[in-house]
Amino acid sequence: MQTHTSLRTAAGMAAVAIAAAAGTACTPASVNRPEGKPVPVQLTVNNNLLRATDLTIYTVDWAGQRKLLGSVPPRTTRDFTFTPASYSEQYRFLATRITGRDIRSQVFSIGSEMTGQVTWSMIPNLVGFRGTDPDTTSTTP
Repeated sequence: MQTHTSLRTAAGMAAVAIAAAAGTACTPASVNRPEGKPVPVQLTVNNNLLRATDLTIYTVDWAGQRKLLGSVPPRTTRDFTFTPASYSEQYRFLATRITGRDIRSQVFSIGSEMTGQVTWSMIPNLVGFRGTDPDTTSTTP
């Protein structure tokens, strides 16, 4: 009787180990690794408003803290660099102008170090993302 119970226990433990291994094999790699130090991301802002106006661009974190990125003259596109506090933190863009009300983007987060570029076009007020080539991403030990 003791042998029968031990075999059943061993078989149960083996089944649990196999199920656990199968479960981790199906999950994304980013779930099982700790979040690394955020890397800078290129932010591209397209001032394509119909009424020509200078814009001052900020990132705004979830607590409402603004970080100045710079200005974008009318009918131009400017690139800025931004390093998120963490990959899970949520942000939005804010464009202020002398005449007219402020423009706010939808809320977004930088998903991982593989997000190479974030773009924001005033019209139609959309935020887009482009990834980086994994072969060109530098890693630090």
